[in-house]
Amino acid sequence: MLIVDKALMKRILSLMVIGIVLYWALTNHITVLILSRRIFSVLSPLIAGGAIAFILNVPMRSLERRVFRRGKPGIRRSLSIILTYLLVVLVLSLVLLIVIPELVSAIEILGTSIPTFLDSLRVYGDSLAERYPDIGFWLSELDISWNTMKTDVLDFLKKSSSTLVGSTVGLATSLVNGVVNFILGLVFSVYMLARKEHLTRQIKRLLSAYISEERVGRILHAGALVNSTFSRFVAGACTEAVILGLMFLVTMLVFRFPYAVLVAALVSVSALIPIVGAFLAALVGMLLMLVSDPMQAVWFLVLFLVLQQIEGNLIYPRVVGDSIGLPALWVLAAVMIGGSLFGVLGMLAGVPFAAVIYVLIRESVTQRLTKRDAQPGTS
Repeated sequence: MLIVDKALMKRILSLMVIGIVLYWALTNHITVLILSRRIFSVLSPLIAGGAIAFILNVPMRSLERRVFRRGKPGIRRSLSIILTYLLVVLVLSLVLLIVIPELVSAIEILGTSIPTFLDSLRVYGDSLAERYPDIGFWLSELDISWNTMKTDVLDFLKKSSSTLVGSTVGLATSLVNGVVNFILGLVFSVYMLARKEHLTRQIKRLLSAYISEERVGRILHAGALVNSTFSRFVAGACTEAVILGLMFLVTMLVFRFPYAVLVAALVSVSALIPIVGAFLAALVGMLLMLVSDPMQAVWFLVLFLVLQQIEGNLIYPRVVGDSIGLPALWVLAAVMIGGSLFGVLGMLAGVPFAAVIYVLIRESVTQRLTKRDAQPGTS
């Protein structure tokens, strides 16, 4: 009589269903992409709210434990949430009040400096041509018209401005949709922060109703790992970004570099993206200085490299350290893959997600090797 292993049959059927679903998804990938984008657009307020709650849970938890230690739990939680959002609004308002005037001033200076920069570039090219005839012959072969180049640059700026004005309706529509989604996400984040313990209990009950206890334990372990990894990453990255921005602000003011406040603010914001963020801000700073004073741009590059070495070797290991438990090679890979898939948000979230996956794989490998070594005859 044929004995059927029910567990084996169940696993085979599960693999068959997964294979059929994957085959359908691959053969209808365009439909899957359209459907995924539609679902993402519908769920975007909830996703944004969850992300906001996840990030703000770090300062809210600190306020609840250290500032509002006494009183009823509901009142402590409400006061912590209100103070957290007020602090975030205050910080963002201060940054905008500082950065926007600097940005407007930088744009005005660039508008007046670009023609002068092109003229000086033409004079430098002519002097090179007189000093080195071969270079002069090469430049003449390129047939560069400096007046035409200057006109083209100014025309490009004017056309960009007119194009921006012409697309005001589409921009306003996108802005309204973004504001509505953000407000809905903000409301959802407040609810999540206020009821996070209740939501956690509901998720546990839901998992326990449909999944075995062993798998529930694994899922809860992964969730706890995600929570701790993201919390450490957010706290460490924000602290490190503020320190790096202050370092740039102080040194640029001491050495009288232009755009000190603007560049320092850009460095602080972009430093939240590991490895590549600060370099992007430095590139913007170099381009701003290159137009007004090319030699100053070179000295700024030297300053950036020095501060980057101090930050990478002294500050980052002590502030962020090995809190996420991810080697540098995988950090770079996570930033590149996350950025290519989801843009800036992918760069920000890719590192802690990769750290969680790395830890889970490491635990699984260790567990399997330990189990294999414990079996007799395998040593």
